[in-house]
Amino acid sequence: MLPWSSIRRIGQSRLLSLTIVVPFLGSLLLFNQHVVELLTLSPDLIRRWLNLPMNGAEEVARQITLSRLYYVYFGLTSLGFGSALFALFCPLIVKSYASAIECVQAESSLVTRSRVALLLSEVSRRYIDALGFDEYDDMAPRGIITRMSEPDDFINLCSVAMLEIFSDLPPEHFEKPPEPTVSLEADGSPTPIEIDPNDEPFYDKRGRPDSYMIAKALTSGFRRLQWFTSAFQTQAASEAHRNDMLLMHYMALDNARPRLRVLVAFFYGAGFALLSIPTLMTFAQLAWHLIVR
Repeated sequence: MLPWSSIRRIGQSRLLSLTIVVPFLGSLLLFNQHVVELLTLSPDLIRRWLNLPMNGAEEVARQITLSRLYYVYFGLTSLGFGSALFALFCPLIVKSYASAIECVQAESSLVTRSRVALLLSEVSRRYIDALGFDEYDDMAPRGIITRMSEPDDFINLCSVAMLEIFSDLPPEHFEKPPEPTVSLEADGSPTPIEIDPNDEPFYDKRGRPDSYMIAKALTSGFRRLQWFTSAFQTQAASEAHRNDMLLMHYMALDNARPRLRVLVAFFYGAGFALLSIPTLMTFAQLAWHLIVR
């Protein structure tokens, strides 16, 4: 599935952006009588191609011209729809930078901790979606389009970066005073206290740090995890990790809105295909005319 950065190579063209007006003004311009007369193919050339009598060549030339204008109109209209959707929905950061490397080089010295906090939240949500599970229910699979929209490079980078940032957190953040294991009832009898296994939901069943669990903790919004979110944001904004955050954020936005990306690519593809039909027809007719001479 094409990312926005690939579509950008076409969508950022100034000439192509002018096609946005075609769906609204194209019929007035292309099918104007003066325009049709100006673009009408030479009757003499049509007569030679099709071996027509002189008196019928002019009408045939006009009909062929109109049929080709139909292809041009629908092709430019399709490109106009694609350009409009690209202008409206392509992420601004992808419009500004052609690649993730270019984005990192330009933004690395400007990023702040507050901005990293926003980037981290966005990246974590995208990472959870890309893995194919619901944020609140591990057994609820996401749609296939959502899973296909994120490339393996993004998932792998997030997995490694999350674990690296987690491993760099100061150990004192995880040091807690011992908690009582029993409580006393009104009559003085002891009652065991159940320990919540989700107090530190960063580990898998084997007790190892898990990037998916870390991402869920960062997006949970629970008050008891605010200390962890704050510490993680601070570490992510450090010089050692900020470039990874910018890179992951660019990749996340570059692969966002998969349905719109497919739609824009379809309009562009259909537009260029329709515009190529008159050229192919002319090429075929000329080639045939030269062969049979």
